[in-house]
Amino acid sequence: MSLRTKRFLLRSRKSSFNFINLVTLSEERTLMLLAVVIGLSSGISAFLFKHMIDGVHHFCCESGGTGNFLSGRWYRIFFPAIGGLLGGLVIYYLAKGASGHGVAESIYALRRKGGRSKARVVIAKSIASAFTIGTGGSAGTEGPTIQIGSAVGSIICQWFKVSNTYLKTLTAAGAAAGLAAVFNAPIGAVIFAMEVLLREFTTQAFSVVVFSSVIGAVTSHILLGDNTFLPTPSFGIEHPAELGLYFLLGIVAALVSTGFIKNLLWTEEFFEKLKKIPAPLKPMIGGLLVGLMGFFVPKVLGAGYFEVTDILLPDRDLHPWGMGLLLLLIVGKIIATSLTLGSGGSGGDLLPSLFIGAMMGSLFGQVAQTIFPNIAPTGAYALVGMGLVFAVVASAPFTAIVMMFEITQDYRVVLPLMFSVTVAMIMSRQMGEIGLYGRVLLKRGVNLAGGDVHDPVMSVTAKEVMVKNVEIVGQNMTVEKLSQIIDQSHHTGFPVVNGQGELSGMVTYVEIHKAHMDKLELKNTFIEQIMRKDLPVSFPDDVLVDVVRQMQESKTDRVTVVEPDNIKRIVGLITRANIMTAYHTSFKRTD
Repeated sequence: MSLRTKRFLLRSRKSSFNFINLVTLSEERTLMLLAVVIGLSSGISAFLFKHMIDGVHHFCCESGGTGNFLSGRWYRIFFPAIGGLLGGLVIYYLAKGASGHGVAESIYALRRKGGRSKARVVIAKSIASAFTIGTGGSAGTEGPTIQIGSAVGSIICQWFKVSNTYLKTLTAAGAAAGLAAVFNAPIGAVIFAMEVLLREFTTQAFSVVVFSSVIGAVTSHILLGDNTFLPTPSFGIEHPAELGLYFLLGIVAALVSTGFIKNLLWTEEFFEKLKKIPAPLKPMIGGLLVGLMGFFVPKVLGAGYFEVTDILLPDRDLHPWGMGLLLLLIVGKIIATSLTLGSGGSGGDLLPSLFIGAMMGSLFGQVAQTIFPNIAPTGAYALVGMGLVFAVVASAPFTAIVMMFEITQDYRVVLPLMFSVTVAMIMSRQMGEIGLYGRVLLKRGVNLAGGDVHDPVMSVTAKEVMVKNVEIVGQNMTVEKLSQIIDQSHHTGFPVVNGQGELSGMVTYVEIHKAHMDKLELKNTFIEQIMRKDLPVSFPDDVLVDVVRQMQESKTDRVTVVEPDNIKRIVGLITRANIMTAYHTSFKRTD
């Protein structure tokens, strides 16, 4: 056995139990075994998540689809608000990283945290998204499933003590398995993982992702049956000149997609500025507005799967979709999705993108048919429109082409789709659009188009500025003794540890001052009684923008840095002064 393989298998460092240490496998076979385990786990997680959403939905309303969600019952206007509130509470108290765009969070974890995720993210994302989507919030299941799958992969890798080199690949493999389970499109899921998540192509990574994606799709097939994600209309190009219409459709799709992205980000920024409103109440407000919209236009509620299915059916003429209704649904879905996700609700944006694309394509097809009656049916344009909006929003043209081909199982869709996607991507780039995930991550210091942003808060990590020799105090120390230490020290706060040296809280002069004001007997009062237990913590690979955000949310001037694998073990401390020093040093270097 090679030295490299031994290092991979013995990465556990005296772990109490590690399955990999019990078997003798080559490194490649070990990776494939883990890929299978992750694919199976992600597929099962996607199955359970779907049933959670169905359970919440059936509890709230008797109908099976969102088309009759309100059915004239005015009180159901409040269902999305209730779902938003419950989801917001889950996110706020369990895992704040579970809000908003699941795909963007997965990319951020890969870029900034080495692919590491916490188990509570899986739980929080599942529950919060089930509340949001099941009660009628305008969001999709694919974003949460991708984040859940990537988190499942990360957790399994951390449990087996997999090295950082492979953790990213296996985390992306988990995301691919989740996406394959949702769309029943394992090939498209592989391309998505390589194009959007990893943004690189290596033979080893490709093999691992393929294994997980296939296992995820097979698991979904066994649990859910052999159901295609969407029914597909008869497709064809009646005349070569019809490519000109697809050229125009690509331009229209670029405009609509860009409008969707900008509206969603504007809504997100608007809710972020509402500082006086508690975080869990923001998705409730967004949900209430969505519920009001749904009372008048019920089809904008939910993920939109049933509506997309209806518009693609070959007998679509039995369900008339007028041009006015289609235009209303395009605008309404953009606003409803922006309110749901921009307010802090948990869900995905890809299924709403497919909805918007289907309605846009169908509307375009109807207009085109009034001028050219002998062209392909409107369902064909709806199908291409879905791929176009998907491609621009996710900035993933190759994924869109492969996935739509895989969904339709019809090669004839590839030619017009490739042509239109190319036009849409060129048009969107000319307008300065880099995709929804690119814009979300750019705000957090991750530039998918190239290097990281120069702003130190957006690019410098916690381990680069933290103080490593941290002064700590024991929780059984008296407040009187602590006051003496603060008087003799230049520090105004200390992390507090228990008898085992584990982090248990934080104490600053603010708590001491409050103890004085409450007239406590300081010599008989212990730090444990006055310390803050709800203190924020960061990991060494977190960027400073996240540290600053935690300081603002917790109203403190210092954050403890802990080990990713053991949040009770202190590795450093960051204060506002350390952040200011990072700014000064960075700007001095660029002068």
